[in-house]
Amino acid sequence: MKFALFLLGSWTEAEVGAQSRIFDEMVEQAEYAEELGFDSIWIAEHHSSRYGICPSLMPLLTHIAGRTKKIRIGAGVSVLPFHNPIFLAEESAMLDVLSHGRLDFGVGRGSADYEYGNFGIDFDTRDARTKEALDIILGLWTEDDFSFQGEFYSVKDLTIAPRPVQKPHPPVYLAVSRTPASVDVAVERDLPILTSFSTPEADNLGLFSLYAERCAAAGKELPVAEMPYFRFVYLDEDERAAREYPRESLTWVRDLAGYRRTLTHGDEINVDLDHWRRTRTAEPASYESELDGTVYFGTPEQCVDRITRLRDEHGIGYFGASMSFGSMEHARVMRSMELFAKEVMPEFRE
Repeated sequence: MKFALFLLGSWTEAEVGAQSRIFDEMVEQAEYAEELGFDSIWIAEHHSSRYGICPSLMPLLTHIAGRTKKIRIGAGVSVLPFHNPIFLAEESAMLDVLSHGRLDFGVGRGSADYEYGNFGIDFDTRDARTKEALDIILGLWTEDDFSFQGEFYSVKDLTIAPRPVQKPHPPVYLAVSRTPASVDVAVERDLPILTSFSTPEADNLGLFSLYAERCAAAGKELPVAEMPYFRFVYLDEDERAAREYPRESLTWVRDLAGYRRTLTHGDEINVDLDHWRRTRTAEPASYESELDGTVYFGTPEQCVDRITRLRDEHGIGYFGASMSFGSMEHARVMRSMELFAKEVMPEFRE
């Protein structure tokens, strides 16, 4: 099996000065992930957000590439409708060159209405914009004098430099939602999928199963070994500590994600989350149900058991752990990473 580390970059404190610390910790965790033997790190794009404070992936991923030597660098994901596809093709190609061919390029259409509102982009155009932008990026990565004419973007006789090191181009992953239509797009385009670490496990495994079914029906090979299956993870030798310590952090992440889904414009930087919690109309899932059905909090032995079931019962061959979220202390995250690398990963290495 292969193993990934997802860096969320949550900003729970009100102080602006904390932002620098968060980025420093993300970089240190990425360096430590390489030292521990993780195969890849992944970072997500979010805008005007405390859920994750990385609005532009390529600069941060390039910085991490310069601080590491061999770990793969994952965009998880770039929201294509928010970018000029020519510029993103150039930026990502340059990252692939500077990292000596380590880029994994995850793309998606995004799901936050308010981000579309802030960019002045019609939310209902996201599918078409994503398709056109991806066509342009792939074309510019692989062709000279590339031309494209779409509804939203156009390119005429353009060759970019530099071009990616990886041939024919860096691996491309498509983020999928809970709808079969998004899975069908991935199968049609021969793309491995990325799923969210925050959705219930049954939903995620359902998407993987649907993807496998669609691949089989289309006569296409299932790229199981290339699709990271992400989960929130926290490990401790003491089971009670492992289950109780992340409670506040996970609750904050879950509730902020819920609040973000109510926005159509603006941001969630200055949200009074406690006020929203008191006035929301639907109660969230209980923490206990999340422990059973969403997150991997426990001892290393318990984590080994759960990943074994994923591998044996669902064919998962690439597991991704999101260990730093909410207000999780950096030292505890690093210790959890160490336990995972030294007591879990070896059980699945050939």
